[in-house]
Amino acid sequence: MKRSKAMFYNLLIVTATTVFMRFVAVAFNVYVTNKLGAYGVGVYSLITSVGAFAVTLATSGVNLAATRLTAAAIGKGSEAEVRSAMRKCIVYSVCFGAAASALLLLLSGPVSVHILNDVDCILPLRIMSASLPFISLSSAMYGYFTAERRVIKSSAAQIFEQFVKIGAIVALISVIAPKETKYACVAVIAGGTLSEIASFVFSFIMYKLDLAKHVGKKGKVEPGLTRELLGTALPIAFTTYVRSGLVTVEHLLIPRGLRRSGRSPEVALASYGVLHGMVFPVILFPMTVMSAFAGLLVPELSECQARGETERIDRIVSRVLQAALAFSCGVAGIMLCFSGLLGEAIYHNSEAGAMIRILAPLIPVMYVDHIVDGMLKGLGEQIYSMKVNIADATLSVILVYFFVPVWGIYGYVGIVIAMEIINASLSIARLLSLSSVKIRLAKWLIKPLVCVFCATSLSGFAVSALTGIGEGLAALLAVCGSSVLYFIFLRLTGGISADDISWFKRAIK
Repeated sequence: MKRSKAMFYNLLIVTATTVFMRFVAVAFNVYVTNKLGAYGVGVYSLITSVGAFAVTLATSGVNLAATRLTAAAIGKGSEAEVRSAMRKCIVYSVCFGAAASALLLLLSGPVSVHILNDVDCILPLRIMSASLPFISLSSAMYGYFTAERRVIKSSAAQIFEQFVKIGAIVALISVIAPKETKYACVAVIAGGTLSEIASFVFSFIMYKLDLAKHVGKKGKVEPGLTRELLGTALPIAFTTYVRSGLVTVEHLLIPRGLRRSGRSPEVALASYGVLHGMVFPVILFPMTVMSAFAGLLVPELSECQARGETERIDRIVSRVLQAALAFSCGVAGIMLCFSGLLGEAIYHNSEAGAMIRILAPLIPVMYVDHIVDGMLKGLGEQIYSMKVNIADATLSVILVYFFVPVWGIYGYVGIVIAMEIINASLSIARLLSLSSVKIRLAKWLIKPLVCVFCATSLSGFAVSALTGIGEGLAALLAVCGSSVLYFIFLRLTGGISADDISWFKRAIK
């Protein structure tokens, strides 16, 4: 009972932290995009696409390795092995973090000139390189806190990092950004680097205090820890290298393809910045609510599979697919109906609203694919998911190379739509083959679509009748009103029954 309560409270903490962090990040992203402008956001997105691959090199699977090695040592009751495992993980982090930092520092010039085609990216990349060892070390600390079931400490570190980042970026932008747009990018990257260093210091202090309080030196250290560390981390690392590398290549090809389509470099980067810096954060924000529940499904389905409880697996898969479709259809309908209002209210950008409208129908596919990936991992199908994701990334690179120069930014949007549908179809087909679940189109899809159409129509009519209110308030009223009406209509039509709600509450508990 105590363990179940601990797991529930950990889930609650992680969910609350994730939602809060994503909300703050989206709100702050609005501030940053207003300071950078569409072109500056495009440059910043290019820099972070290269930085994302560098972070992948720096961490190299150490988070999972730290979690598994620490958890295994705890299971053996050996406190000495916990300390030994973490020392090895820290050394691993230092080595890979320093190597990634040196590599990014040395290649920042050639990458900026020959790949990014923008010399203004050199300084931000060099500043970013300083953060990589600290990111890698923090990742190891988070793995330790997860294994010890002390997620409140890693959550506190993330919140601390976010507020340091906001404070540092605001201060730096106010000092150096007014000169030129490129200095605003430098300010954002420098603020992020300072926050990563501060987060590591915070996490390391908590880690040392936790060791002193909870982990002694009793027990023996079994041989082979280094081999186990490398055997856990390196396969994950190589897999993420491939996928992250392909995603980075795809993102680098987009502005280059846009330029080949006839657009100027400034317009090409502005379009890229609108899509990746403005549109995707808004579209993916509601998915935060589902992320923690997707993580909860992994151990739940793993235990059911180990016990041979196939009927329970079918019930879980069926209920979760229903909930995911109901939630995502509601989000898609609201985004589609109020896309223009959201684009203007959040970013004062009509192009952002147009792209939100185009991508809104894809939201159910994206959200369901995310939750299905969680269930596949719980059923031991992570290798299948990995193969699908790598194939997806490979095909995306090929399509971007050939079609973006012909059709421009909307060609890329079409590629995103096509690849999301293919990825989700393969994942859903695999999940259904592992269970006896049958899709109930009338209840799971048609009723939610009808309900969200009615809800957004009524809410839109009511908001349009109000005069003299700003775009921000109008968007808030439209979204909240549609959400409430959507839930009411689902309950009235039987799209969500009292039994469905009771099951979901039991599942969370």
